[in-house]
Amino acid sequence: MTTTQTYFAYGILYVSFLLLFLLFVRGVEGSKTSKYGFFTTGSKRTVQVILLSLVLVAAFSLVILEPGFVFGFSRLPSLGLLGFGFFLFTSPLVATSQEAVFRGYILKKIASSTTLSIGLLVSSLLFALQMTNPFVLGTLGTGGIVQYLFSNTLTSFALGITMGLYFFKSGWSLLGPVIVRWGLLLEQNLSPIVANSNGWELTFVFQLIGCAVLIILMNTTIREPRLLAKKYLDLQIGPKRWRFLQRARRRAEAKRTLRIFAILGIIVVAGIVGFQALAAGSIHLTAIPTGSMRPTIYPGSLVIVQKVNNPDQIQVGNIIEFSPSWFNGSVVHRVVAEESTPGGLLYTTKGDNNTSPDPLPTSFSKVTGKVTLIIPYIGFFVLSPPLDVVLVAVLFIASLLSSSLKNPKPRIGPRGPV
Repeated sequence: MTTTQTYFAYGILYVSFLLLFLLFVRGVEGSKTSKYGFFTTGSKRTVQVILLSLVLVAAFSLVILEPGFVFGFSRLPSLGLLGFGFFLFTSPLVATSQEAVFRGYILKKIASSTTLSIGLLVSSLLFALQMTNPFVLGTLGTGGIVQYLFSNTLTSFALGITMGLYFFKSGWSLLGPVIVRWGLLLEQNLSPIVANSNGWELTFVFQLIGCAVLIILMNTTIREPRLLAKKYLDLQIGPKRWRFLQRARRRAEAKRTLRIFAILGIIVVAGIVGFQALAAGSIHLTAIPTGSMRPTIYPGSLVIVQKVNNPDQIQVGNIIEFSPSWFNGSVVHRVVAEESTPGGLLYTTKGDNNTSPDPLPTSFSKVTGKVTLIIPYIGFFVLSPPLDVVLVAVLFIASLLSSSLKNPKPRIGPRGPV
C-alpha cells in the first residue's frame, strides 16, 4: 500500500475500534458510556488530572531520551504535510479508541467480575497482541522476531499495565489515560529528535523504566477513592492503616524480589562454575551467530562442544568446531570429506546452508572439538550481553508490578457488603 492508503487504513481501524465500543455499550448492553470511563469529575478535579497527565507525558519523554545524553541525538526526517497532519489529528482518535476498548470496556468488565489483577493482565495482553503485526513477524528472521517482540509487544504490555493502573486510581475515568496516550503518540510520531543508543536492548530497557517512573508518580500523587480500594482490592481498613500496610507490604515484596534474584544469580553462577569444573576442559559452550548451518543449527543456538584427542574421534558427517586460517575466529561446520596427507589428516568442511565447501581444508591441529548437543535460541544471551540486562530488567519490573497488585494481609475489620 502507498503511504496515503496506509494512513487511511489505520484511521478506519481506530474508528472501527471506537464504534465497536459504542455498539457494545449503547446498542448491546444498553448502558451509558459514563459506566466505562466517559464522565467528568468536576472542574477542579479535571484540571488536576490534566496537569498530572502532562507531567506523566513529560517524565516518560525525558526517560526515553536519556540515552541521548550519552550517545547523542539524531534529527528525524520531516514527515511532510500529509504525515504531520495525519498524526496530529488521528492521535486523539487512536488514544480514545484504544483506551475506551482496552481500559474502559475490557479492563472495567473483567475487574468488576473478577479482580483488578486479572483485569490488568488480560486487558494488557490483548492490547499488546493488538499492537503486534503478524505480517511483520512473517518477514523477520529469528533475531528480528526477538527484537520485535521485546521492542513492540512487551513494551505495549507494560504500557497497558501502566494505563490500566492510571484508569483505576483516577476513579475509573478515562480522561487521564487518554491524555497520556495522546501525548505519548504525539511524542513518538512528531518529535523531531530521537536518542541514539548502542542497541535496541538499551532502548527497550528505558521504555520499561519510563513505565515504572509513571507508576511511581501515580502511586505517590493519586490516592484512589476508598470505595474503589475496598471493592477491587478487597479491603476493609481505614486510610491510614491502608497506607501503613501498603508501605510495609511493598518493602517486604521488594526484599523478597531481591532475595529471589540473588538466589537465582547464585544458582546460575554456581551451575556454570560447577559445569566447567566437572568438564575439566573437555567440554565448552559456543553460541552460533550465523545461519550457515541451517536447518541443523539456527542462529542464536548454543552448542556443546566436546574436546577430541585423536583423529579417530572425527568421522565424515560430524559437526566440528575449528579455527581455520582463512577466518579470524572459530567456525562450526560439518565434515564432508577427509584426506590423508604426509602432514596428517585434512578435513573438508561445509556449512549445511552453504552452496560450496569452505575455502581450504582444515588440519586436525586446528580442530577444537566435536558438537555433541544443540540448544536452540539460548545462545542469544551469549551473543548479545545487553539482552541479559533486558531479561533481568523485565523480570525485575514484572516482579515489582505483580507485587504491587497483591492484596495486603491480613485483612482488617469485619467483612460486609461494599
